[in-house]
Amino acid sequence: MKIIISPDITTFCYIDEHDNMIDITDKIPYRLREFVKRMKFIFDDKIDIDRSYTEKENEDIYEYLIEKAYETKDYCFKKTKFKPRPREKLLIAFNKLFFDKFDNR
Repeated sequence: MKIIISPDITTFCYIDEHDNMIDITDKIPYRLREFVKRMKFIFDDKIDIDRSYTEKENEDIYEYLIEKAYETKDYCFKKTKFKPRPREKLLIAFNKLFFDKFDNR
């Protein structure tokens, strides 16, 4: 499942098997929506929320950084540029946390 986010990060949707956009904004916990907004500092406007990322292997340090950012509101507060490989690792960790919180709401 790939989740599509509106540019202002207020609406979350996915496309079902009949190509219909299904709004799931109200199913995503408020704290998780706010976390996605803060992640713009790391991922710019290229936040990909896709369950396929959760199947990829990742190093613990990336999982720790994303968990720390989720638990501590002021942990990600300024724009940061990452090289492609670390950015991808952070994106994997972000998706794992997102779907863990989404599935266990």
